[in-house]
Amino acid sequence: MNFENLPIVFQGLPRWDGPYASTSVTVAKKLSENHQVFYIDHPFTLKDKLGSKDSPQLMERTALWADDLYYQTPYPELPNFINVCPKPVLPINFLPKGFIYQKFCNYVNQQVWKQIDDVLDKYGVEEFIYVNSFDPVYSRIYTSKRVILNVYHCVDLISGEKYIAKHGVEAEKSACNKADFVICTSRPLKKKLYKFNENCYAVENAVDYEFFQKSLDAEVPEDLAMIPGKKLVYTGNIGLRLDYQLIKEAAENMPDYSFVFIGPINQREFRGQELKKLPNVHFLGQKAFEDIPAYIKGADVCLIPFRRTELTKHIYPLKINEYLAMGKPVITSDFTDLSEFGNVTYRYLGIRQFTSQIEKAIEEDSEVKIADRKVFAAKNTWDHRICNWEAIFKNALKNKEVLI
Repeated sequence: MNFENLPIVFQGLPRWDGPYASTSVTVAKKLSENHQVFYIDHPFTLKDKLGSKDSPQLMERTALWADDLYYQTPYPELPNFINVCPKPVLPINFLPKGFIYQKFCNYVNQQVWKQIDDVLDKYGVEEFIYVNSFDPVYSRIYTSKRVILNVYHCVDLISGEKYIAKHGVEAEKSACNKADFVICTSRPLKKKLYKFNENCYAVENAVDYEFFQKSLDAEVPEDLAMIPGKKLVYTGNIGLRLDYQLIKEAAENMPDYSFVFIGPINQREFRGQELKKLPNVHFLGQKAFEDIPAYIKGADVCLIPFRRTELTKHIYPLKINEYLAMGKPVITSDFTDLSEFGNVTYRYLGIRQFTSQIEKAIEEDSEVKIADRKVFAAKNTWDHRICNWEAIFKNALKNKEVLI
C-alpha cells in the first residue's frame, strides 16, 4: 500500500482560521506538503448562525454555502490543503447523556459526512486515511469509501475543557477504542489514553523554526515598543491556565517591569480583572500569527505562568519552542514535566522564585545563551514531528498488510 499516494481526511476541533495557532491545523498543513489533505472544520450549529452571523468566520462560509459549496483552498502556497466547511448542524451539546443524544449525534455526523463525501467525490477519492484531531463527538464515520487507517489525535486533556467535556470524555474513549492508533501531544496524555488503545504514541508540539528565524530582523510593533521598562511577555490564549494571583503579586512587587499579554481573552475563563487596574500590566489583544514573532522579539523575557492543575499537567505548550526559537529567556512554572528543557529555561515554584528567576534571566543573558536556545528549538521543528507522524503511518500500514 503506497502511503505517499493516500489522501488524508483530517477532522479538527479548531477551524483553519481560528483566533490562535493550533496543533491540529499546523499538522494538517505540514502533511499537505506531501499529501492531499481534506481539513474538516468543526461544524457551526444553527444556534451559532443566528447568534454570531456577523462573525468573519461565518460570513466567509455563508458566502460558500450560498453557492452550494462546502470547500475551499485557503492557502495559495498549499494547493493540497482543502478546507471542508460543513453547513450548520443542529445544536446537540445541551442535550443530556443518553439515548436521545446518541440518536441526534448519529444524525449530525451523518449530515456532515454527506458533505465530506460530496467533496471527496469531486476529487475522485475512493480511499483515505482518517484523522480525528480532538473532535471526538464527530468521530463517527459514515462513508461508502474505504478508510485505510483510523487515527485519533489528542492535543489536550478533554475533561479539562468544560464545554466539550460534557459529551467529549466518553466520545474520546470511543474514538480511541475504534482507532488503529492514537497520537498524543504529551507523554502524560499518552499514559492516560494508553488504557483505551495500546497503540498509543507521544508526538509533542513543535515550532516552525524557519518562520520565526525570518522575523529576527522584523521591527518591534509600536504598541509593544512604547511600553516602558523591561518587558515580560506572554503570548497565547488568556484563560484558565494562567496563575492570575501570582502575576498580580509579581506586578505589584516589580513596578519597574512591564507584564505584557498578547492574545485573545477567553471571557468565560478570564480571572484577571484585577490585573487590568495595574499600570504595569498590559493586554494588547489578539494578533495575527504572522505578527507574533515580532512581538516576541520585543520581549526581554518570555513567560509561561501556568497554574499547576490536572489540565496543565497534560499539555506540551506550543509557545515554549517559539520563545526559544527567537532566543528569548523563558520563565515557566513547573506545571508539567519539562525536564528536557532544563538547561534552556528558568523554572519556578512560588512568587519569590518567579521574581528572582526573572531578574536572573535578564542579568545573565548573553549571546551564548541566545544561541543555545535557538539550537535547542531547531531540534524541535514541525518537520521533525511530521517525520514521526509519517513513520507511525507507514508502520501501521505495514502491519495492516501483514494482517490482510
